[in-house]
Amino acid sequence: MNEKSFNVSLRALEPEDYLKTVKWRNEGIYLQGVVSTKRFVSPETEKRWIEDAIKKHESGEAVRLAIILKKTNEMIGMIFITNIDYINKNGCVGSFLGSNDNRGKGYISEARYLLFKYAFDELGLERLYGNILEDNTSARKSAEKFGYVKEGVLRNAVYKDGQFKNLIAYSMLKKEFYEKYQLKK
Repeated sequence: MNEKSFNVSLRALEPEDYLKTVKWRNEGIYLQGVVSTKRFVSPETEKRWIEDAIKKHESGEAVRLAIILKKTNEMIGMIFITNIDYINKNGCVGSFLGSNDNRGKGYISEARYLLFKYAFDELGLERLYGNILEDNTSARKSAEKFGYVKEGVLRNAVYKDGQFKNLIAYSMLKKEFYEKYQLKK
């Protein structure tokens, strides 16, 4: 992958990002394929969530970044690493796009590449993992194309849309990332 030709970049969250994320949360568009359930939030609640996310990012407890479309400088989604374990050198990755208009264009793969490179090169992590809803076939295909390895199934792990759903557990090791993208260590 040639980072210079990417359509997206990443940046730290900013306090005013809540104006965008509260809209996404209340419209529920981004929820179609993510693990979490819908919850309605007020602008004040979302503002506090963003402020807390920024604090966790600054302390190293989590990495939460905005996905920015380069041609418009617009925030189109988020990508993050939570549950960072600096002893065992791993963390849980998640991402979403706020609009259906941006799906299927490779933006998540580009953002994922940038995040993984940062996590492996700068944070010194060894393994990144994530769970994807079993019925989210497009996200699973994207993850597998990116190089994630399927580790197993978490049965009835999530209650969503009035039913229990399975999660598929994926991970990628630093070595696998470097090999897939022909990077030098």
